[in-house]
Amino acid sequence: MIRVLLLLISTLFLSCNTNEEEIKQKISDDKILSDFPVITKQAKHKALVLGTFHFDMATDGSDVKEGKKMDVLSKENKIHLDTIIRRLKKFNPTKIAIEWTSKMQVKRDSQYLEYKAGNFDLPRNETFQIGFRLAKELGHEKLYCIDNRPVMPEAIGEIEDIDKFADSLGQSEAFHRYDQENRRFINYSSEIQKNYELLDVIKLYNSEVYTKRSKQLWTTGMVNLGVYHDYAGTDLTGYWFERNTRIFANAANLVEDEEERILIIYGAAHKWILDELFDNTPEFDLLQFNKL
Repeated sequence: MIRVLLLLISTLFLSCNTNEEEIKQKISDDKILSDFPVITKQAKHKALVLGTFHFDMATDGSDVKEGKKMDVLSKENKIHLDTIIRRLKKFNPTKIAIEWTSKMQVKRDSQYLEYKAGNFDLPRNETFQIGFRLAKELGHEKLYCIDNRPVMPEAIGEIEDIDKFADSLGQSEAFHRYDQENRRFINYSSEIQKNYELLDVIKLYNSEVYTKRSKQLWTTGMVNLGVYHDYAGTDLTGYWFERNTRIFANAANLVEDEEERILIIYGAAHKWILDELFDNTPEFDLLQFNKL
């Protein structure tokens, strides 16, 4: 009987010690988390990235083919353009950034001044049909060219035949694994511009599902090219991050006043990276067009 009591007491003692150790460990873990030096987001500024297709086929470097674009200046789509501009006015941007390099700033400034004076007919490009129109209605003095084009990776430029190159490394299967799915995505992006109206397409390009699919395009197929060799595919993905990080920095550094609301009008392929960068910047809150 005495042995049984001693065993119970010993068990209880060990149990208490174990619980105490667990509590101490939990307190220690909580302190580790609470003391961790994160930057508290105290956003003074707002950003909105409007993803679009290029309204003017001549300026479109994507895989969406000519002949499959909608007429953005049709009677119906002019109404959609008016709707898009009304929604963007709710965001009330203090600055509008556009997809042109700084080399084009002087020319765009001149065109905008001519437009405000009634002496410039707007071309089809989204810079003009959305950016110039919105800027004029809001009384802006100018728009800001923020694009940047880094040098393409050397490894990509040296490949004469990508398929032969992939086959020589035994990487054809990994390289082509998602060809059908990626082609389906590109073809669908072409088809919707024939079968839907402007506002529908813009809402799609600014949706969560389009953002997710855009990310997947960069993590399948090409990224596998040259692995354990010259990393041509990963360098191309890195190039895309490099270009968009530069674009982000150009836009973020437009800040001058205590509260800026920066609208970035860009090809939809850029949107997911720009969103990611602005969303993780302490000084900015990220807003979405589809919620306006």
